[in-house]
Amino acid sequence: MQKLNENNRFILISIVLTVVTFAFAYYFANLLFYGKNSFEVYQNLKNKKVNLQYNIKALQIENASLQKKYLELKNLEPEEL
Repeated sequence: MQKLNENNRFILISIVLTVVTFAFAYYFANLLFYGKNSFEVYQNLKNKKVNLQYNIKALQIENASLQKKYLELKNLEPEEL
């Protein structure tokens, strides 16, 4: 009877330790993938993307304006023979 109680106690302790280990592993994995730092990095990258897209549009408009001026000035020069 005492041997049966020791086996049940061992099984119970093993199950509890396994559950606790999985709980800690889940907590740390959750922190790593979905934690505050990961979210902040994502938000920063999203903001950078928006800013870069705005800069691209502004530079494209400026480039078009400069190309227009360049072509106008080029047409004003006398052609070389």
